[in-house]
Amino acid sequence: MFSLLLIGTMASLASCGNDEPSSTTIDYYLEVEQEFLVNGSSTIAQQYFSPIKRMKETIRTVYPTPNQQGDDSAVLAACDKEYQEYCQMYQGEPYDHITCLFSLMRGVKVGNVVKQREKLRTYLYDINPKEIPGN
Repeated sequence: MFSLLLIGTMASLASCGNDEPSSTTIDYYLEVEQEFLVNGSSTIAQQYFSPIKRMKETIRTVYPTPNQQGDDSAVLAACDKEYQEYCQMYQGEPYDHITCLFSLMRGVKVGNVVKQREKLRTYLYDINPKEIPGN
C-alpha cells in the first residue's frame, strides 16, 4: 500500500513535458538611469525629440527581431551614430541644457524573460551645460 502511495505521489509531481520555452534569443534594450530633462524639467523636454525614444527606434531599425545570434557590432555602431547625431542636432545656441543617462543592454532571453544581461555601453547626454558663476 505504501508503495502505491509513493508511486502515485511521484507521478503527480513529475512534469509531463518541458514547461520552459526552449528558444533562447538575444535582444537589446535601454536601461534608463536618469530621465530625459531639459533645464532640469521634464515639461520642457516635451518640446524636444527624446533621446531615449530615438535610441529605441534606432535599435529596432538595425535589429528588428530578436534572434539566437544577436548583432552587437551593428547595434553598437547604430547607437553610437545616433548619439553623435543627436548631440550635434542640439549643440549650441539657441538650445537649452539637455541631460539624460542610459545604458545599452544585451539580454539573453528564454521566451520573454531575460535570463542574463550585459551592459554594452553607457550614453551620457549633457548638452549645453550652463556655466556655474565663479568657475
